[in-house]
Amino acid sequence: MNPAADTPWVVDLAIERAVGLPTGGMVNREAWCEWLWERWGEEGLLGIDEGGIDVAEAAALGLTAGPRVVDAAAAPADRDWVAARGSGGVSCWFADEPSAHAAARELARSVGCRVIKVRPDICDPEAWRAGFARVNVPGFGAILPAWEDGDARASSGGTTLFIEPGAGFGTGLHETTQLCLAALADWQREGGGLGRVLDFGAGSGILGIAAAVLGAEHVDAVEIDPLVHDAIRGNARRNSVGERMTVSAAMPAEAGPPYRLVLANIVAPVLLAEAATVCSRLQRGARGAMTGPAGCLILSGLLDADVAAVAECYQRHLGVEPIPASRGDWHCLRFVC
Repeated sequence: MNPAADTPWVVDLAIERAVGLPTGGMVNREAWCEWLWERWGEEGLLGIDEGGIDVAEAAALGLTAGPRVVDAAAAPADRDWVAARGSGGVSCWFADEPSAHAAARELARSVGCRVIKVRPDICDPEAWRAGFARVNVPGFGAILPAWEDGDARASSGGTTLFIEPGAGFGTGLHETTQLCLAALADWQREGGGLGRVLDFGAGSGILGIAAAVLGAEHVDAVEIDPLVHDAIRGNARRNSVGERMTVSAAMPAEAGPPYRLVLANIVAPVLLAEAATVCSRLQRGARGAMTGPAGCLILSGLLDADVAAVAECYQRHLGVEPIPASRGDWHCLRFVC
């Protein structure tokens, strides 16, 4: 297959922990990547991929305590498995073939940097899409890839959503996402209202979108990573709820009305650190009132060792005991207030 004229080109490299610059001096890989941007950023460089390490490999190398995490993208900034590994592969994307070859010739002269290949970035979208299929979520419904035909809907037979894979955590595959979706459906089946909803740590936006498809008046999706904001908006539009979702990197101002439903599928340290703020945004019923519960808080991303501390913390703030659920190694806590 001959690449089109506008096809990006990739330079694949093997990089040691310390790399020599063509101008002289040895630097670590992070500093080398910064130099690469300075040198080639205006001469065709489009992006740099330093590779990745999945959690199983990180655990085998002793870089993390165990092979279980909710989402590597939600990890603390000081946990850099790629940098800790030492040597590894780096791929650099360039706008055209001449830029890629020119950079490869210069980089080949660097100590600790070996050019593996210069190649056109030709991918097979059909092969990529074939890796994603319908996900059936017990107690909720089904999650389909965004390119499948059909419309998002909620019915007595279950809810159907469409999510673009690969852009933010939450495709329906992970147990924590499934736990939250099932808890959301339980809350509505029990007569709980949706009204205004907060999706704290939104990822792909799947939980907030599910609430909107089920009838929420408005959803505030809070995601600290601005790189996935457009993906959340795109997923919301695909499910015809874009006009009822607002995406931001920080919690909305406290001056707004409380939320009838709050969803937070994040790691336990974040849930503990943000407990007071999260609980302050939840609508609660008057004690002793006969009108039923006013609000629901759904927390997930919890392993066995996390449950007791998170449950105690939120029970202290809310004054009610949680309704627990679990799938595999993961747990969910639902507080009805």
